[in-house]
Amino acid sequence: MVASIGIDFGTTNTVLALAAADGTVATASFRADGDSTKGCRTVLTFTQGEDVGAPPIEVEIGPWAIRRYLAGPAECRFIQSPKSYLGSRLFQETRIYGRSYRLEDIVAVFLAELIDRSGEIDGALSADCVAGRPVTFWGSDPDDALAMGRLTAAYGDARLGRPDFVYEPVAASYYFATRLRQDATVLVADLGGGTTDYSVIRYEIGDGPPRVTPLAHRGVGIGGDRFDFRIVQNAVAPLVGKGTGYRSFGKRFDIPAAYFNRIANWHEFSFLRTPEVLRDLRHLARMADEPERLDRLLQLVDGNLGFHLNHRVSAAKAQLSGGPMATLLLDDLGVDLACEIARADFDDWIAEDLADLDRHLDSVLEDTRRAGGGDIDVVFMTGGSSLVPAVRRMFEVRFGTDRIQAGDEFQSVAKGLALIGLLPDRSAWTFDGAARNG
Repeated sequence: MVASIGIDFGTTNTVLALAAADGTVATASFRADGDSTKGCRTVLTFTQGEDVGAPPIEVEIGPWAIRRYLAGPAECRFIQSPKSYLGSRLFQETRIYGRSYRLEDIVAVFLAELIDRSGEIDGALSADCVAGRPVTFWGSDPDDALAMGRLTAAYGDARLGRPDFVYEPVAASYYFATRLRQDATVLVADLGGGTTDYSVIRYEIGDGPPRVTPLAHRGVGIGGDRFDFRIVQNAVAPLVGKGTGYRSFGKRFDIPAAYFNRIANWHEFSFLRTPEVLRDLRHLARMADEPERLDRLLQLVDGNLGFHLNHRVSAAKAQLSGGPMATLLLDDLGVDLACEIARADFDDWIAEDLADLDRHLDSVLEDTRRAGGGDIDVVFMTGGSSLVPAVRRMFEVRFGTDRIQAGDEFQSVAKGLALIGLLPDRSAWTFDGAARNG
């Protein structure tokens, strides 16, 4: 019987974990088209219902939303990564087929569908819910109180009550702490899709649950999506016109950078698919120094290949985690685009981001010292971006390989949340207030 659930609502993927009273914990599986995954892509489609008796607006999430979108992009509204906007005061509402949706409404719909699609609806709705939150929400100036208010409302509207909120790296550390056999000061680095969060926690091991003393927390809006952005900007964009120009009234101008920023931020790709932008791109292609490159950009945009491009870029990044080279191809989608990416080049492209991550790591370690904490005994790395070799190397240089541990990179946060839900007193683990950020 499910006693507690943990929900790691992520920028790219969301994971649902279920814990039994005896302490066993597992993640829910999502099955679509014969495939089974332990996470659900954080995307939604809204489609206007046409069948008799169907709801006026039909909603799909995860792989089912992707399937619906690819089958008929003009027939649905596709929404990606709503977590990215939680702290933004600019996003108030959007209208979908005549109905107004606030951001918390969209998140609530996603969460309700997540529980339903997991096949665990009866157990999940009757169990205690513990939810993850980042140390720092994504954005240039995120409003923490606004984000938390929206998350709280969304969980309530999804019939999940008012969950206890726990910093995501803290949840990962609790899952890791079940392996500890002696007292330790643990640094958790949770490197996700949208953000990287650091937490330093002192664990004292005894009978029963470990005694925990939170020492420091920091977060920064750099993650796997930023690394994808670097690949597009440096490997793909030059092949579709970046760095080239066009002539007008006898003068030469650069192709506007805004086009390449849009294709590099996959959740903004849809902004290019307007009649006005397509008209402007066709006009630029006729005047371009290298029209064949603009033609490729037009094929990407007009063919609505943003999702496919993002998928291929992510696959190339994963390939670079296991080898020195990666190949990115789009010719099977009708675009004459192919490039080889060397890991050494990728490391150079993300060097500025790694330096920023390192600066925030300096800050959290300084905060730890001010809080009276000692040396770091163990570093636990989690999140998909922790698999990037250059990221791993940054931690190895600072701490040495013997202090670094990893595992369950995509599931540790959700599992930790569910296990925290079994505790009779969770007060030491919950952090609903504003986080520190540099």
